[in-house]
Amino acid sequence: MESSAIGAQRSVRRDPGAIRVTQIGLLVAALGAFLVIFNPFGLGQVGVFLALIGAVLAAPGGLGQGWYLPVALGAIVAAISPLVADSAETLGGWLAVIGSIAVMVGAVLGYPTGDES
Repeated sequence: MESSAIGAQRSVRRDPGAIRVTQIGLLVAALGAFLVIFNPFGLGQVGVFLALIGAVLAAPGGLGQGWYLPVALGAIVAAISPLVADSAETLGGWLAVIGSIAVMVGAVLGYPTGDES
């Protein structure tokens, strides 16, 4: 008997609305991470909120996916970093940068493309 690999290659169709919300969430989180790292016009604090909001928006399409863990943890670390920066500015700054890089890496790895629908 021959075995067929057709069943193994079957793609899972996802809701286009969920994919779009995930894309928007990841873009917002990446924009927030960019603002935290480069702090243009003093918008680093706004970037922290954007990273958190983007992580929450990307959650429906990302929970259970391997790429969502760096996005969520990076956003949390970036949010905690201003609290740490009150006592130790250097450590708080490094935490913000590391968390933002994690958000950007997770956003790049998890960004759904058009062929996933």
